[in-house]
Amino acid sequence: MADNEGDQVTFNLNEIEKVKKLLANAALDAADRAKLLGGIGVEMEAQTQERFDTQKSPEGNSWKDLAQKTKDYYASNGLLGSRSILVGEGMLRDSITSQVKGGWSVLVGATMEYAAVHQFGAEIKPKSAKALFVPGYGMLKKATIPARPYLGVSAEDTKAIENAVATFLAGNIL
Repeated sequence: MADNEGDQVTFNLNEIEKVKKLLANAALDAADRAKLLGGIGVEMEAQTQERFDTQKSPEGNSWKDLAQKTKDYYASNGLLGSRSILVGEGMLRDSITSQVKGGWSVLVGATMEYAAVHQFGAEIKPKSAKALFVPGYGMLKKATIPARPYLGVSAEDTKAIENAVATFLAGNIL
């Protein structure tokens, strides 16, 4: 479930039916549950970071390409070959983190202040000036950044999470 107030997606393990069935009969103490959820969080971080390479949303949709003016600006500054969509210096991708929440939930998100802008898209307008200066574009009354979702759980991700849970439980059940 997306949280538009921030830059995170909350994923409850009860939403995966197979995981729900696996966990139904597992008597895990708090330490084991935290270990399992922490492992799932690390798996989900890796899945999310991989989207920066594939440039696709969790649903498999390709991210909107960079605008031609942005490509021209990058090319004129020697940055075009070194930058892909959402990966300037890699700070957003590298800020992906997870946190175990109460119950059976893992919170996965990005810590960069602009993370939500890229996840959900945004229209940016100046607060105290008549226009914004946007490199490569000049002065604009507004800048529109398309949504390029990177947080979420794909069907393939779900299978990997199910496998991680099954492997964990197999190692912890006598």
